[in-house]
Amino acid sequence: LAGLQQSLDEATAELEQRRQEVTGHQEKEQGLATELRSLRARAEEAALSHEREARALRDQATAAAKQRDSALREAEEARAQLRAGAEARAAARRELLEAQREARDSREGRDTERRR
Repeated sequence: LAGLQQSLDEATAELEQRRQEVTGHQEKEQGLATELRSLRARAEEAALSHEREARALRDQATAAAKQRDSALREAEEARAQLRAGAEARAAARRELLEAQREARDSREGRDTERRR
């Protein structure tokens, strides 16, 4: 009977040890589950934040592209105006040279007439 009692005591002690181990594992599992929920929430928050930032950057890129396109159009218009101005100056120079040539020819013609 004493042997049975000792076996029962040993089994009871082992059972209590296993219960404590299970309780420890359950507590650890609950802590890990809580940490996992916290990490998931932080990951979701970071993903939302990154999406907002990406959207803002896309909007900025779109605005910058519009500004660039506008600046390119303005630059092309300015180049066209410069070309037109250069062409007008060249035409005016040609007209001036032609007028000077005609004036010189006229003076030379009058000088020739006077000498006769």
